[in-house]
Amino acid sequence: MTPVRPHIAPNGSYTVTQASALLAIDRRTLRRYESAGLIVAHLNKLGRRKYSGRELIRLWEINY
Repeated sequence: MTPVRPHIAPNGSYTVTQASALLAIDRRTLRRYESAGLIVAHLNKLGRRKYSGRELIRLWEINY
């Protein structure tokens, strides 16, 4: 995970690919964090996972 606080809009909504890129982690790592309850994903209308900016910031703050 990136040691520099990523530029994430708190009200934004991010896909798995976008979220993992912002945090500089692998997509599978992000899914493991979700399975461990460290981050919550929401499903969009198409059933795809989305992460809120607030969740991503919270996850980053847990690690730093």
